[in-house]
Amino acid sequence: MKNLFVLLLICFFAFFLLSYKITDVPPGINGDEAGIGYNALLISRNLTDENNNFLPLFIFAKSSDWKQPVTIYTTALFFRLFGSSYWLLRATSVFFVILSLVLLYLISREFLGIKFFLVSSLILITTPIILIQSHLALENIAPLPFVLFWLWTLLKYGKTKKLIYLTLSGISLGAGLFSYLGMRLIVPILVLLTLLHVRKPLKSLASFLFGVIPFFLLLAVAYFRYPGAVFGNFSAPLPGIYEFLLRYLSNFDLSFLFFKGDVTSFHSTGKTGMFLISTLPLFLLGVYKMLRNKKPFEILVILSFFLSPILFGLVPDIYRASRLLVLVPFYTIISAVGFFAISKRFWMLFIIAIMIINYVYFVKDYWFDYPERVKKVFPIPIERTYEFHIKE
Repeated sequence: MKNLFVLLLICFFAFFLLSYKITDVPPGINGDEAGIGYNALLISRNLTDENNNFLPLFIFAKSSDWKQPVTIYTTALFFRLFGSSYWLLRATSVFFVILSLVLLYLISREFLGIKFFLVSSLILITTPIILIQSHLALENIAPLPFVLFWLWTLLKYGKTKKLIYLTLSGISLGAGLFSYLGMRLIVPILVLLTLLHVRKPLKSLASFLFGVIPFFLLLAVAYFRYPGAVFGNFSAPLPGIYEFLLRYLSNFDLSFLFFKGDVTSFHSTGKTGMFLISTLPLFLLGVYKMLRNKKPFEILVILSFFLSPILFGLVPDIYRASRLLVLVPFYTIISAVGFFAISKRFWMLFIIAIMIINYVYFVKDYWFDYPERVKKVFPIPIERTYEFHIKE
């Protein structure tokens, strides 16, 4: 009961922190948010999208492009249950973070206990890209619960050897394919890492594949009905090996990760990276500690962090933190391990103090100065159009 109270307390804290000024920052709404909101509204009312398709697998939003089903149908469900509003449209992203915290709690119970959850949840909540994406009604943040559930089921399988957990891990990765377009490039890598992690016996591999393969088959079939939704508008030629490595390694550019963030102004403040620079020592220490431990699950987490975005080397544009939300769970776990590798309580308290100062600097800019800098990126007329449809 004490542990559940801690979980509830942290979830309430995260909810109020992430939802503060959620309709004011960023100001207005962009075309992608409007497309998701409008179609979620229509589906919540009559089960059809703006193109009069009945419960489509993918939705084409005329204000932007093809949308994946997880975010739109989750938003539609919330609209149906609680009524449609601009606040709830964006708060759906906060829901994905809260659900991720619950799963992180389950992972912590199987991994290193409640103290690990306290630290890892603090790192997750104070990750700048989490606050930024929780204030946007976009699909980028939706993969988090699927990745964390995958990690939890693998932990459970490692302890119990029950095949059902491998099947559930496959289902989680497979369903994650439909949470965000970028997951089409990430899930195959995580599938391969899972197969290497499990290795044998054959029935274990079969149990995992039994869970994940149907979703790949569904995606293949869906291509004939929704070709633009499955692979987006990707039509770039295959890059050379040099260009491929440049794009892949750019995902780990320290100036990008810890100082500048996403190249687009509605995914970054331009003054803070996707992670807090104060957590970098914890991450490096965590990597060192986990490599020394040589535990299969910890090696899987490290490999997932560094290899999951490798196929983004096929994508021309770089420095897009909005595509890398899947790295956050791995970074969180590694950094929390690094925190507990510190032997002196003084240094633990020092790191926590520096993280708080670092985060306060970020949120002060994000909540109060950033909105003025990006007014032109979030035009007010689109927001008013959305609110008009809400009241229809």
